[in-house]
Amino acid sequence: MIAKMDELLKHWADQHRGQGMRQCSPIGKLVEFGGIPPRSSGPKGSRDPLNLGEMDELAWQIEQALQQLDDRHQVLAHEHYRWNGYSDEKARRLGLPRQTYYDRLQALHVALQDVLAEKLGKVRRV
Repeated sequence: MIAKMDELLKHWADQHRGQGMRQCSPIGKLVEFGGIPPRSSGPKGSRDPLNLGEMDELAWQIEQALQQLDDRHQVLAHEHYRWNGYSDEKARRLGLPRQTYYDRLQALHVALQDVLAEKLGKVRRV
């Protein structure tokens, strides 16, 4: 397991669960700010059609990187990081032996690290 990728994926999952995210519903905003909320600093016309809240920039970068990976990695990321339970239970739900589950988790970390490194390299070249 790559510790930095594990940290990033935990942060991404926390953002999906709503920890640290701002409310999007009008009532949620009223409660959060104790009255009229400040105006949004997001781009004009930006929307949250699923009413999930706003992800921070780091979580959004992880989300985009995960979308570039194959389905097997995406399913594993969601199962391992977004859902509670023990890894043995998660492996069973995916129909994988325990060692295969951990091998695939390592492969997910390596693949994510490669995508993020490639993206960082493109940003630095610009």
